[in-house]
Order: sequence, then structure tokens, then C-alpha cells
Amino acid sequence: MLSPVSARAVALLALCAGALLAVTPDSSLRPLPADVERAAASAEASAPAGHVRVEVVAVDSVDDARALVLSLGGQIEVESGGRIQAQVTPEGEAALRAASGVVRVDGPAFAVPLQVVPAMELIGVPRWQTAGFTGEGTRVAVLDSGFQGLQAALDTTLPPSVMSRSFRSDGNLNGGTDHGRRSAEVIHQIAPGADLTLVNFSTLTELSAAVDFLILQRVDVISFSLGYIHNGPGDGTGTVNEIVSRATAAGIAWAVAAGNWAQQHYSATFRDVDRDSVHEFGPTAQTNQHTFTAGDLITISLRWDDAWGASCSDYDLELFGPDGALVRAARGIQNCFGDPVESLQVLATRSGTYGVRVVQARSDVPKAFDLMVVGSPDRGGALEFSTAAGSLSQPADHPAVVTVGALTSTATRQEAAYSSRGPTMDGRQKPNILAPTGVATSGTGFAGTSASAPHVAGVMALLKEAFPDARRERLEALVQLRSVGLPAVPDGSGARRLDLGSLLGVGPFLPSGASEARLVGDLPDGPGLALVQYQGPNGFPARFAHFAADGREVAAIYAFRAPLGFDRYIRGAPAWVNTLSVMNNGQLLMIRLAE
Repeated sequence: MLSPVSARAVALLALCAGALLAVTPDSSLRPLPADVERAAASAEASAPAGHVRVEVVAVDSVDDARALVLSLGGQIEVESGGRIQAQVTPEGEAALRAASGVVRVDGPAFAVPLQVVPAMELIGVPRWQTAGFTGEGTRVAVLDSGFQGLQAALDTTLPPSVMSRSFRSDGNLNGGTDHGRRSAEVIHQIAPGADLTLVNFSTLTELSAAVDFLILQRVDVISFSLGYIHNGPGDGTGTVNEIVSRATAAGIAWAVAAGNWAQQHYSATFRDVDRDSVHEFGPTAQTNQHTFTAGDLITISLRWDDAWGASCSDYDLELFGPDGALVRAARGIQNCFGDPVESLQVLATRSGTYGVRVVQARSDVPKAFDLMVVGSPDRGGALEFSTAAGSLSQPADHPAVVTVGALTSTATRQEAAYSSRGPTMDGRQKPNILAPTGVATSGTGFAGTSASAPHVAGVMALLKEAFPDARRERLEALVQLRSVGLPAVPDGSGARRLDLGSLLGVGPFLPSGASEARLVGDLPDGPGLALVQYQGPNGFPARFAHFAADGREVAAIYAFRAPLGFDRYIRGAPAWVNTLSVMNNGQLLMIRLAE
């Protein structure tokens, strides 16, 4: 039996079961700080019998929190960002919950996959690839729940080699799902020259450690196609958003799926005309109904407008089965402590229509609330009463990420009815961009906002190659510039449709005739120095020299300057280092080729 999901950490959909770790063909990982290294080491530790996993947050001192866990016989699996994930006995868990001055115990959070390709034509990718842009020199990370089928995809739908790492305590990179692999395949179709880093997790503490690792690896873009439900008040704050903020502050751009729950979300102010403490969805309706199939994992979450972490109002949830009998209730006590959230998870034992009730246990005044009713797998069923506005997942409400919604199709080019949207609780419009979905990757189709987000991540890689000095804010602005407006919809998000082709061609970046440019000389098969002559139009930017070198990575260029000296361009060097910006026809150059 599944225990109720805690108020603080309600996330969506089923995280596929399975284990993790594995570093696929790339062992050149940089040294890690101790707290991140513990995450990798945890894969070697097996949980003692009779123990349970807990995630705790240090109230004041991480050292004190760690000492307390160890003193209770706990086995630490992962440490990151003031959080500790450990295996303890049930008695140890009770002791941790009682030690409120040292640690706060978090409930489990379950990230849900938010579910390539005529879509390439729709967003204008072929024009960029024809111009030579492939994302070369950029690093894109896919942060997901699992990468099943990765080995078979290498050197087919994915590059021959990718860096990968699992931060799950069991070290299983597969994670029981191919969701992350499909996201990576979308990115590779758009930006085949980008370096991919594939990282997975299953808990918030593991997510925190994974983000620390990606910051250390200096990735440029993170693609995130998972969504949490009510993991914060909906204003861009909360545990998941705090973790994301560490990466955005480090200059990493995020493309985040908006969620697929516009038709599985309901919001209203509590209404009780007959004064029986049960919300009235309609004049004669005290339940909100949704159809599920036997075997579906039903996740229901209620969040109301009260102080986060100190809710004095108290509302409850009740779920009734197809026969009208009570299946499960969530009746936690909010007594000016805890979050204003109630949630439950239950496995549907029979197919049919289930009903949800919202009950007011205590409140001085009726509160506005949000209700989310979803199933895993997501079969696309809608609530009897639904509200599209305010249906975003977390961290799609984060102010510094590019939130990506789904387009209906390449033909109609409108926002998909299921695509989650804002406004956020603090009034910001989301998503920022709408991108294609329902595309073909290896295997079955890939749909939902899960498929839309990696389209934007891949485009960011192309833009990063074109504008190598662009950091997060600039990349986000460039994506917005390369989009077109859409007609308003009733619950309008204010989003724009991604349209990379509208503003490119070769012109803005390369001179006319650039496709014929060549570096002529005896180039080594591998890395090394070569004396070459540039043949092509004058004013060819040195930073795009790889276009003239048959795609080989040019790490540095040196041009003799009379009477004595050299001008230079070194890839990735600060602007003040480089004195060579363009190449002209007939110019002799010394180049250094990278691997």
C-alpha cells in the first residue's frame, strides 16, 4: 500500500521503478566535492533490512544533522544543499521527526514525466543546419528519471559517446523508463554537434546532488521534462525551485516542461451554500469526477491559499470509487504549522469513474484552492470540472527558466488544450514558449510537454554556438526573439510559438559564399597543429572556422602579423585574449585541431 504523499513534496506522476548508475562511454568526470561524491558512492551501499528511506533538511547546522542521523544508526546515501538522504530504522525515523530543532523531515516527492520529425521544419532547424550550425561546442544536459535503451541508441539516434551519471541511491541509469533517452534524441536531432550529459535521479536530495554536479560540469543548458505537483505555493519558490535557482544563478539556462494538466486541474474559492462543510463544484455537484483504468496510479493534490509552512486553515480530501465507496482520504492536521497541502496516492483496482470531494475541516474564511487529479500512465482524461489557468507544475513556475508548452500540431499551430499554463500565483504569465510535440523518436512516439521542452533545449544549443558569449539571460532573450505571436486563447498564457527560421539564414553570421569556404592544407587525422590557407569570402568569422574545416573542432588559430608577431583566436578564451576575429581569402594560418 502506498503511503500518502507529504504536503511539502507532492510531485506528479509515476516515477518509473528501477535502479540507476552507469557512466556510459565517458569516464572523464571532473573531481567532485565531497557532498556530490557521496551521491555516487551511495550506489555501492545496499539498504539494511527493515530500514526506511528518509530525507531531512538541516534546520541550522548540517554537521549536527549528519551527526544525529549517524547516532541513530542511519546510513547516509546522499548529501546536498543542506539535505541528507539516509536509510534509518522506523524508530530512527520517529526520533528524527521529534528532533525538530535539528532537522526537518521531508516526505517523498515523485517527479512525473510530462509527456521527433516534421517539427524540425516547423521551427526552422533545417535552415540553421544548412548554414552549418549543429550546437558544436555547447554542453546540454538532460536531467530526467531514466535513460532506458541508451546503449542501443548510441551511434544511431544519439552520438557515439555521451557523458552519463546516475544520482539515484541504487545507481541505475535506466530508471525503468526511456523518458530521458527520448528527450536526448530530440535534442540530438536539432543540435547533433552538442555534447550531451545525461543525469538521472529519483528524490529531491538526489536531484539537488545532480544539479550540483551539472554546475561543476559547466553545462550551458538543462532540459527538464518532469513536473512536481504543489511543491511550493506556485509563485516560483519551494524546494524544487530552490534547487533550480542554484543552477540559474550559475548561468545555466533551463528549458522546463509546463505540464500536461490544464484539463486535470480545478481552482475555485471554497463554496458551501448548504453549510455541510463540503465544496460545491456545481449547484448539485459535491464531487469532481475523473475516469481511471484499473492499474492506474491515481495522484490527487489539494493546495489552498494560506501561509506556506504555517497553515492555520485545514482542508481535507476524499476519493470515492466507481461504486460510490470511500477509497482513500487525506485528513492531515494543519494547525498553524505545515504547508497548506493535502494529497494522496492510490492504485485504481477497477476501471470506472472516481469522484473527489474537498472538505473544510477548519477555516476562518473560505480559501481559494487548486485541485489536481492525475493518473499514471496519463491517458488524457479530463476532470468533470476543470480550470486551465494556474495548472503549471513545478519548477515550470520558476521566474528564471524558459517554460515550454505544447503546440497542437504543425497545421493548427495553437496551444494544446492539455498544456499547463499560468498565471503563476504571483501573476506572471507562463509558459514562455510553445514548441512541437507528438514526434517520433526511436521506438514509439514522444508526446506532451515532455517532448516540447527538449526542442527548446536543442534550439538553445544552436543559439549558443552562434552567440558563444551568451549566458542564461541572453539565451532566453534570443529564444524569445526567434518566436512568433499566437492568437489569444480563453485561458491565455501569453506564450509565443518557437520559430527559429524566421530570423536566420546564413546572413547574420556568415558572409555570402560561406558554404564554399575551406581550410586547405594537410590536416592531421587527430588533434594537432596544421599549416593551412583559408580560401573563401573575406570576413569569415574565426569562431566559425570549424565550418571550413569539414566540421573538425578548431581549438586555436594563429595568423602571422608583420613585422613580427601573431594574431590569435583561441576557442573559449576571454575576449581580451583574442586579436584575430575574421579570416580573409588567401590568408595563411596555423591552426590547432582538438579531438
